[in-house]
Amino acid sequence: MSNSVVVLLAVVVVANCAPQGREVPLSPFEGRIVGGHDADIKDYPYQLSLLFKGRHMCGASIIGEKWALTAGHCVDGMTADVLSVRAGSSILETGGQLIKVKKFYAHPKFSAEVADYDMALLELETSIAMTDSSAVIKLVDGKSRDLQGKEATVTGWGTVYEDDESLPSQLQVVEVPVLGDDECRRFYGNDKITDRMLCAGLIEGGKDSCQGDSGGPLVVDGKLRNCFGDWLR
Repeated sequence: MSNSVVVLLAVVVVANCAPQGREVPLSPFEGRIVGGHDADIKDYPYQLSLLFKGRHMCGASIIGEKWALTAGHCVDGMTADVLSVRAGSSILETGGQLIKVKKFYAHPKFSAEVADYDMALLELETSIAMTDSSAVIKLVDGKSRDLQGKEATVTGWGTVYEDDESLPSQLQVVEVPVLGDDECRRFYGNDKITDRMLCAGLIEGGKDSCQGDSGGPLVVDGKLRNCFGDWLR
């Protein structure tokens, strides 16, 4: 983690976004939650675990009974037959509803070399049963420019220590403030931050996100603002 800044780079969810693995495939856009705490799925019922051959790989969000949103890099180079989602469970790789992915649709402008347009829709084979542990998250209709200083909620099962690659069994949550675009660009340059990105995090560090959280939700004011991408260092 950089001593100067820890910033979350995430791809803004818009209303019209339509997304050779290894065991478990690791993305160059690794994300993680550090400095968070245990959470109950009933408080974040939109949270999904995206599994590769039955093992947790990324996070995802419920946006419809048969639809989920994740990061494009989470499904890059894969086929739908090796993917499934788990809904309605706080515990990693057990409980809840296990549903196969029928198809996925990466954003046509997504590239594995860059973080822009890093989103993918997952079409599920069967509907998710809506309960107090499984529910649709509201979407925004575009990127709001008045979010600076607001608290963003990030959830997932990523590693909780920077030097430990093991995943927690319990869902984790962390609250981080949204940073302004100008502040973000001061650290990373105008060419790296696009209109489809949002920065959130602590200038002094201490709260971070880990491998396994990528693709999961970043929520502000009860709405899904982002498909969680990566922590820049």
